[in-house]
Amino acid sequence: MIKVCLITCYNQPDYIRARTLRAAFSAMDDVELIVVKNTHTNIRRYPEAMWRTIVARFKHHPDVYIQTFRAYESFPFFRLITAGKPFIFDEFINPIEHVAYENGYIKPGSIVTKIARLGYKFWLLTVRLIITDTPSHARYSAELMKLPITDYVPLIVSTDEQVFTPKPKKIVKNAPFTVFYYGLFMMPLQGLDTILEAMVRLQHKNIQLVLIGGKDSTKELVKEAQDRGANIVYKYRVPFEELADYMNNSDLCLGGPFGGTVQAQYVIGGKTYQYLQTERPVIIGKNEESHIWTDKKNALIVDQKDPKQLADAISWAEEHPKELAAIARSGKELYTKELSIKKLTQQLRLLLTNEHIL
Repeated sequence: MIKVCLITCYNQPDYIRARTLRAAFSAMDDVELIVVKNTHTNIRRYPEAMWRTIVARFKHHPDVYIQTFRAYESFPFFRLITAGKPFIFDEFINPIEHVAYENGYIKPGSIVTKIARLGYKFWLLTVRLIITDTPSHARYSAELMKLPITDYVPLIVSTDEQVFTPKPKKIVKNAPFTVFYYGLFMMPLQGLDTILEAMVRLQHKNIQLVLIGGKDSTKELVKEAQDRGANIVYKYRVPFEELADYMNNSDLCLGGPFGGTVQAQYVIGGKTYQYLQTERPVIIGKNEESHIWTDKKNALIVDQKDPKQLADAISWAEEHPKELAAIARSGKELYTKELSIKKLTQQLRLLLTNEHIL
């Protein structure tokens, strides 16, 4: 029996990455899972999670510790607490990539970026393995940090299969063809501008976008698109558990990413796993990971940052309901085979048998 201590210290302690890792480990009969997570979501989460980790170390004597996303700022402290024991860090997204190359908060070639990279690399050298979300992200991070690719292990994100389940779509007479998209912050990689422009192009068709999430500025951008003729229903927030209902009552879901940014080249959006699990047809933004889908077989694939292509794909979907239903079924089959919790459990089993771990 292997004792695994899974640590989460984040203002969203039940973020989907942590949920799926807990579910996958819980499905393993030969693993005793010790869950450490914060209940406070403000600054008090740090001492709370650290104290719980100390208690777990002396009470349960874990064989290995894994810290889940997002943990960049607290990672060094937890590494010190767990010193002497194997530690796996779920990087998920490289922070240097995020702040310098994706969002430009600091200049990529600046002394600040160089110092930040060296500091982050110092702590990465203390862990047994680094987890990312996709193989291409692993390669990118390894190159960026000048570390061997063998230090990295990509793990699929998957989704909460208890929350996201397929249900029959409610039939409403003369209802528009409904396209669904959501994003908590509408980050650049998601390509909200591309989505809104595509809907403007579709204004003369009976197609409606249901859009959830974003920042304060999102409402203004939506209003501008509506003024230009786009048919959009916008909601700022809905409870997480209700998202599955919106998916199940949509004709088509937008997975993306559509932003064309650095980060958008390496990710599979968490929402894409949810759409596939609920057996909804999905549009994927072409990138380093989109090769696992086949266009018009188990998804629709479009170039990123191309509103015309996106509009054309949505229009095709609206005009081909039978083909779209077949795409949804094939997408669900792909999820079950390659992207499910069961698949994640298999990946974790391989990770725990890695000769570098124990």
